[in-house]
Amino acid sequence: MTKQLPKFALPKIVVLIMVMGLTGCSDRVGQAQEAMEQIRNEPAQPIEPPPKAEVIEDFVYRSSLLRSPFLPPSLVNVQAPTAPIDGVRPDISREKEPLEQFELEQLTFRGMVISPEGQQFALISRPDGSVASVKVGDYIGLNDGRIVEITPTQINLIEIVPDSRAGFVERPQSLVSPIS
Repeated sequence: MTKQLPKFALPKIVVLIMVMGLTGCSDRVGQAQEAMEQIRNEPAQPIEPPPKAEVIEDFVYRSSLLRSPFLPPSLVNVQAPTAPIDGVRPDISREKEPLEQFELEQLTFRGMVISPEGQQFALISRPDGSVASVKVGDYIGLNDGRIVEITPTQINLIEIVPDSRAGFVERPQSLVSPIS
C-alpha cells in the first residue's frame, strides 16, 4: 500500500523546492558581497615609487657632410651641397621645353636608345600617347626637372622646388620604367 499525496500538496512541494533553490543563490551572492566588503576594509598596499629617470647626454647627429643614403651615387656627385636660400632659383628666362608642361606622374619612361655616336636618349610617352626623346641636360616636368642620368630602367633628374623658408631647393627625383 502506497500512500498518495493529496492533489493540493504537489504545487506546495514545487514552490518549496523553488524557494530552497533561490535561497542557495542568495547565499552565493551574499558570500561574494561579504568577500568584497572584507577586501575594502583591508588597509591599502603601499605603491612602489616610480623609477628614477636617468639623465642622458644630448647627442647631435651631424650628417650634413655625409652622403644621403636615399640618393643614388650618380645624383650625389651632381647635386651640390645645399645652397643658401638665395642660391637656388629656377631660371625664368630659359625657354620651356615641350615636356615641361606635364607633371612627372603623367609621363611614362618607355626605354633608352643609344645613338651611333654613343649619345643616350630616353623615350618618354606623353599623356596623349605620343613619344618624345630626351637626353641628359634636357628639362621635364613642372618643377624645372633637369635630367642628370639615363639608365636602362630610370631617368634621374634634379628638380627645383619651393622651400618652406620662402626659397628654393634642389630635390632629386626619378622617372622609373613601368617594366622594371
